[in-house]
Amino acid sequence: MEHPPLFSPLLRRAGWLLAACALCLLAVLAAGQARAAEQRKVLVLYSLGSEASSAWQRLVHKGLHDEMASRRWSEAPNVFEERFDFIRVGEQASLDSMEPYLRTKYAGVKLDAIVTENYLAAGFLNSHPGLFPGVPRYYVNHGRRNWRPGDGEALEVAPDYGRIVGAIPLVAPNVKRVVVVGDPTPRVQEWIAGVRAASRPYSKQITFDYWDKQSFADLYRRAGMLGDDTAVLLLATYSDSTGARASPAEVARKLAAVSPAPVFTHVESLIYPGILGGYVLSGEAIGRVIARILHGQPADLGGVQRYIFDYPAAERHQLYKLPPDAVLLNRPMGVWELYRWQIILVGTLILIQAALITVLVRVLRSRRVALAALNDERNNLEDRVLQRTLELLMANTKLEQLATTDPLTGIANRRRMTEQIAKELDRARRYRHPLALLMVDIDHFKRINDTYGHDVGDQAIVAVAGALSAGLRSIDLVARFGGEEFVLLMPEASLETAGGAAERLRETVSQLRIEIDGGLEVSLTISVGVAASYLQEAPDSPSSLLMRADKALYQAKNEGRDRVVLGTA
Repeated sequence: MEHPPLFSPLLRRAGWLLAACALCLLAVLAAGQARAAEQRKVLVLYSLGSEASSAWQRLVHKGLHDEMASRRWSEAPNVFEERFDFIRVGEQASLDSMEPYLRTKYAGVKLDAIVTENYLAAGFLNSHPGLFPGVPRYYVNHGRRNWRPGDGEALEVAPDYGRIVGAIPLVAPNVKRVVVVGDPTPRVQEWIAGVRAASRPYSKQITFDYWDKQSFADLYRRAGMLGDDTAVLLLATYSDSTGARASPAEVARKLAAVSPAPVFTHVESLIYPGILGGYVLSGEAIGRVIARILHGQPADLGGVQRYIFDYPAAERHQLYKLPPDAVLLNRPMGVWELYRWQIILVGTLILIQAALITVLVRVLRSRRVALAALNDERNNLEDRVLQRTLELLMANTKLEQLATTDPLTGIANRRRMTEQIAKELDRARRYRHPLALLMVDIDHFKRINDTYGHDVGDQAIVAVAGALSAGLRSIDLVARFGGEEFVLLMPEASLETAGGAAERLRETVSQLRIEIDGGLEVSLTISVGVAASYLQEAPDSPSSLLMRADKALYQAKNEGRDRVVLGTA
């Protein structure tokens, strides 16, 4: 079909126009791909785990993203974030799988910088020089004194122990005694040495006691008996003298709940409701330092330590001599802070009402006040939500503990053990790891009850529970299963390993003595049945594992008691 002469030029022009648009679109796409290829790529390695499991990690992450959002950088980098799960699974388990994971995931990514935060990530990266060769490395807050890595820049914060200790008499001048809480680990002992040196100038007016070699139970009991002239300096504590482990956050919450004395600390992430604070290392400030590194800016560690206090805790202990430059958390806003702009507006209108149009001034200033109030509310909302979340977490933790704890012995009850067996069996099947279970029974317990009474029987149960708890690893769990019967769950333990542990527990219990009226002593023995989970076609269930352990226990009692019997499949 022939087109009329009038339409032929129009069609040619339309074709040229479409071709030009297509070329422009291709140019834009090519420019975008070029910018993406040139975008700075950086990897951040966090040590402690997810934000849900670590308050410190949450503060660092918040500071990093707040700094990135507050500045008008010429070009934002492409940030990759990876986390070691130290808080949840422990140090070695979190290290083992990270190297092949990073090597596989980032095989095709050309990084411009790697930043580690805290000691676990720093040690890992420094021990793997072949990982990401040639990429600049920055070790921030690495936790190792006088360490200078040969493969990167060390940005370690030197704790200002003088101000950490000095914050106590500065804020609480009536304090005569300071209790320093820590644990036996080398890292915490290094902090304690710094505190000892910084405390010497105060030795004439203040006595310093160091609680770093006691169990958690003794710590909370002793803290509950402190006097009015005492203060507590809480260092980040992970374990006690028995080897039991707990997160620093858990220790802080429990210590704040029982201590009548003000509790100071050295790190921002431990300022929970009830913890006063002090001169602390700020997680948000560390995050802002990392943000500047990610953008290729100079790293400045000045200001990462500052005075931070919990206002309700200061009010509770009637401590009002806070430094003027201190950051106050959870402080209620006064009339001036709430209505500052309204007051200024009224005064300004009175002074300039003869020269300005009153209505216009009122509208403009009302809008300005509303924007300021909205900005303040946005800044404070997260802190209020966090405080309410922590309070709810403490309440839920207490309820959960009551529901899963045996009231006589303080160890786990049958419900808690049954749930944990199911979880560990699933984990053992998934990773093909060994799992063992011990069923323990106090020998001749009915005879003890009938002869000496139920009070002595209860003492025997409590004594055996304490011996079993003290003889286990931190990953093991002991529970009172009913009456004089106990169950011990041992992850990562074969049948033979569990049998050896059972023999040691049996020997320990055989040395226990229960004192009764008249100078008599009652000796105790236990019988133990041991079973292990097998990775077979029909995998174990909680009931089958318990039945095998109970069968081995029955055999031990039939063979004369005071012995350990290893069960079979």
